[in-house]
Amino acid sequence: MELFFNEEYATFWTAISSIMGVIATTMAVFALLYSMRTYNKTMQVVHYGEIDKMYFEILKEALAKPHVVRQNIIRSEEEEVEYGIYAFIVWNFLESIYDRCTLDESLKTTWFPIIETERATHLAWIQSPQNRIKFKDEFLNFIDKGNFQIA
Repeated sequence: MELFFNEEYATFWTAISSIMGVIATTMAVFALLYSMRTYNKTMQVVHYGEIDKMYFEILKEALAKPHVVRQNIIRSEEEEVEYGIYAFIVWNFLESIYDRCTLDESLKTTWFPIIETERATHLAWIQSPQNRIKFKDEFLNFIDKGNFQIA
């Protein structure tokens, strides 16, 4: 019995216990990091899907009312009101996209061409002083420069 209770035996099991604690802690940290990375990737996919769906809804509205995307036409008073609302929706959406692109560089590849396309259609609207006050200066500077090159 003395064999199981000697000092060397206790020291050995204390060392094993300490090593196992370090291994368990290390594995827990790696598991946490992996979970965080997986969560972030999942959220990117979900957010991308949300953005895509919102843009689809905006485009559906343009299909229903083509005068909101046609340039250099004479609109009725009602159509002009509809265009103003539509252009505001588009620019508000584009500002949200711009904000997300500053947080996730990978979105630029998909969304900068969309921003450039919508800018070409609705630039006159956002250049109006009464409309510029509705947006952040940083976004307006980005739009004014018109540099949508992906670095």
